[in-house]
Amino acid sequence: MSTKELTQEAMALPLAERVALAQSLWQSIEGPTAGKVADEVKWAVEEATRRDAELSSGKVIGRTHEQVMRAARKAIE
Repeated sequence: MSTKELTQEAMALPLAERVALAQSLWQSIEGPTAGKVADEVKWAVEEATRRDAELSSGKVIGRTHEQVMRAARKAIE
């Protein structure tokens, strides 16, 4: 099975299964930076959780994709 085919099949999985697969793949990456990567992943999850809580509580209001892209284009002009 090619990587492309495997990716297509993985993308068809339900969200929870894709997350579990992604975590398994990520954890399989070893090397001298494994500890640093783990710290970065931990920080990213904590940041995502914090931002989700802010959105859920109404403390902040999200923007649409269109709004974000418009702001990004304006910033690089």
